[in-house]
Amino acid sequence: MTDVKFLIAGLFISNGKCRHITRTMKCHELIFVKSGTLYIREEEREFAVSAGQYLILQRLREHGGTADYDKKLSFFWGHFECSDKEFGRLPKYGCAARGDYLMQYFTLLINEQKHPDNQVTCNLLMKILLHETLRKSLPEKLSAGVPLIADAARRIIDLNFASQVTCAGIAAELNCSADYLGKVFRKSFKMTILEYLNSKRCSEAAYLLESGDSSVKEIAFFSGYNDLPYFRKQFFRIYSVTPGQYRKMHRTDKVNTMNL
Repeated sequence: MTDVKFLIAGLFISNGKCRHITRTMKCHELIFVKSGTLYIREEEREFAVSAGQYLILQRLREHGGTADYDKKLSFFWGHFECSDKEFGRLPKYGCAARGDYLMQYFTLLINEQKHPDNQVTCNLLMKILLHETLRKSLPEKLSAGVPLIADAARRIIDLNFASQVTCAGIAAELNCSADYLGKVFRKSFKMTILEYLNSKRCSEAAYLLESGDSSVKEIAFFSGYNDLPYFRKQFFRIYSVTPGQYRKMHRTDKVNTMNL
């Protein structure tokens, strides 16, 4: 993408009240949901945008909430301008192929916009974010056959990541060997079961760091970690900052719901 102008960005964290306001903007908006589900419409089309999914709203089209905010909802948002030709290339709605990257780029953008005379850098970061939506994502439903085992394992992790779930336990539940499941999972999702499990746990920890006052040790436990040093190591690997640094960076970036 070549013709993109960044305007403003932020991170919204729900307090479980109200819903997205109804409005018509003169610019486009990219939304990426970190946790929970955002219920929103554009004109007559309704969307339920869940964690890991993005939505791009078009300028001069009315949009607004269709249900009250989910208590666990948090999402990044960015307003931008671009030519009709460039906008026409963008997907409307989908699953991010690299959700962790989107979160990191959005975090950089939110911090960069605070500095004066930094429009060029912000424009570049906005272009990168939009380019990420063009990446081919994993299908919501896998084809019949062996990949269904990997999909079933992913769903088990999504539901049980905060408990002491293990590859051996998942394999036993799916009636297959742990080695076989690990190979199929990695081939399907380009990551190991442990890597996926850590990404889910750290995503939950990030949400708790932003929205609550629990200690880092408590948050590690709530997210499925009993080993605090290991949690810190995995969190740093994914977010490139410590849990404490992440909390300081994001707790000041909350946006009032009525200003969305």
